[in-house]
Amino acid sequence: MKAAVYRGQNDLRVEDLPVPEPLPGEILVRVDACGVCATDIKKIEKGLLAAPRVFGHEIAGTVARAFRGAPFREGQRVVLHHHVPCGACFYCARKAYTHCALYRKNGTTAGFEPSGGGMAEYVKAMDWIVERGTIPIPDGVLPEEAVFVEPVNTCLKAVQKAGIGKGQTVLVVGQGPIGLLLMQIARWAGASVIGSDTMPDRLAMSLRLGAVAALDARTDVVGEVRGLSEGRGADVVLLAAVGKAAFAQAVLAARPAGTVLVFAATAPGEVVEVDLGAQNPQEKDILFSYSSSIDIQDLAARLVFERQINVRDLVTHRFPIEESARAIEVAARPAPGVLKVVVEMGRQG
Repeated sequence: MKAAVYRGQNDLRVEDLPVPEPLPGEILVRVDACGVCATDIKKIEKGLLAAPRVFGHEIAGTVARAFRGAPFREGQRVVLHHHVPCGACFYCARKAYTHCALYRKNGTTAGFEPSGGGMAEYVKAMDWIVERGTIPIPDGVLPEEAVFVEPVNTCLKAVQKAGIGKGQTVLVVGQGPIGLLLMQIARWAGASVIGSDTMPDRLAMSLRLGAVAALDARTDVVGEVRGLSEGRGADVVLLAAVGKAAFAQAVLAARPAGTVLVFAATAPGEVVEVDLGAQNPQEKDILFSYSSSIDIQDLAARLVFERQINVRDLVTHRFPIEESARAIEVAARPAPGVLKVVVEMGRQG
């Protein structure tokens, strides 16, 4: 099979690998589509993990082989999560699933150290993923829609952690694919949502998908947000952009006793400054949200499958497996007309 193999920092090569062999309780999935995620881009560009690996964890495909004991049949379309918690440890008892030892163990592979494996023609799901992290795809749902189940889960988790609900004013800093998901889910939760970005086409998409306002991040966003919230500022600010300027804007735009939630993909060494003397009297909460939650796995899938949020219009680029390096390159460089990038198996270049 063909696979996009990570061989080191900024080194992604399409190679021929053996098709993985499923063990008892496991399934082999023929990948139909795999979304390109910022976390994988970060690992590839910064060389954060030892090579070789096959990345890609936003996986939609078709069961090609189900070993005995697996509760799925051949020909069934499924979404695979790559992380699932044990449900019994100290952290699981506190619903801090991302710190569970089993959760941190990747459960899908196309070969080498398990690292997602979705950027290959076939991927194997291990037994604990088959049991608790595999979701059937309903008829009528496209593979490029189904790949959003995992990222929608992460965004829904963030919205819930920030306590977003009816009647609130929410600012989402950054209107790339993740920011647009956060914006839509905050709207779904009942909030009035404002988007900010520097790219006109992303601001236009934000308005199209339901934002009450879309603000150029280079203008007086803080003043505009206060003008839309009776002078207070946003109840919640979701940070979906990286950098000191974006973080500073998020903190300033939150009202006193409001909440700033940092969602943007970060890497070690990315540092921002907080004026503790200025912020302490403001009593603003600064939260962080990372990865998905098994508690909302079914709800996140329904939001995608029932099209309660629009994911299909976020897909702007589709590449065959042979052009995986180009897919990573396009997804890594924000540019007009670029939102979600998807690698589709069997697609002609």
